Amino acid sequence: MAVKVKRTTIESAAIVKKVRSVPQHRPHVKYVTCDVDGTLLNSKHNVDPRVEAAVIDTLACGVKFVCASGKSRQGVLNSVGPTIEEHLRKAYGGQVPGIFLNGLIVYGLNGEIVYEKTVPESTSWKIVNKARELGMTLVAYNEDRILCEKFDAETEKLRPYKEPHPEPIGKWENVIGKVPLHKFMFLAPVEECRKYRGEIDILMEGEAKVTQAIPDMIEILPGQGSKGAGVEMFLDSFGGKFENLLALGDAENDLEMMEMAKYGVAMGNAMACLKKVAKDVTKTNDEAGVAHALNRYVLRNNSLNGLSSSLYSRVEQAQIVPSQKNEKVELATV
Repeated sequence: MAVKVKRTTIESAAIVKKVRSVPQHRPHVKYVTCDVDGTLLNSKHNVDPRVEAAVIDTLACGVKFVCASGKSRQGVLNSVGPTIEEHLRKAYGGQVPGIFLNGLIVYGLNGEIVYEKTVPESTSWKIVNKARELGMTLVAYNEDRILCEKFDAETEKLRPYKEPHPEPIGKWENVIGKVPLHKFMFLAPVEECRKYRGEIDILMEGEAKVTQAIPDMIEILPGQGSKGAGVEMFLDSFGGKFENLLALGDAENDLEMMEMAKYGVAMGNAMACLKKVAKDVTKTNDEAGVAHALNRYVLRNNSLNGLSSSLYSRVEQAQIVPSQKNEKVELATV
């Protein structure tokens, strides 16, 4: 069977689709760091059965698959469901390693904390005062706990994301300087987040990192904190290399991780800023994009003999969208 390649010039600067066959050089992926919301989960906050099968097969191949999320570890486990949690624990001796709270707390392969970063007290007060000035709801994360002054309609927005339910603490004065806080998050309608994002950026310049994964939530991380930094600490904890890393994500908070990984794959539903730096773009989270990426970059290059679940019988050949702006490649079998 021959493959005929037809090339056409694209005038638009938009990222365009490119359907490719198996790469000439097989990817040598040993580790996978996968975002959760917008990536592993579909738009209904569930795991597609094809994605679940692909993750199970990837772990069974001996590839180290972990989640790299802005969520707490408990929030991730609540989200991925009992089947994936069971296979993660089976692969890691009962533990759940990974990168959580956008890289601010990292658990190694044996379940130990290998890296942790918290917001300084002085920065915390700046954040609290700005939230009070703008009238925005504020929550803070303490490992697997989420703290807030009181419940309101904005804190309820966290419920679909399956995070631990926020705990009202009365006033921030009761916890700042007394409890380690890994990150803060402003919660507000999308329009307010857009309106005040610039002010928050200016306030935190040189002191903390501002990022967004979801349009109606603005996250504040301690200076130099990022998923990328967390992934680096995770790999360093056991001698892993970025040249063997497949990173999957969809949002601004995945940028550093995507740039560092040799195989950085953005979701079809990803923000434009992420598609720009990604090596490839897979299908959307509602089209089992993670399954297609794992199929292409991991499962095609590993034996699945004897596995109880085979992705090959469940998903079609992966279609990958590269970050190129000036040509489209169409493959037709003849």
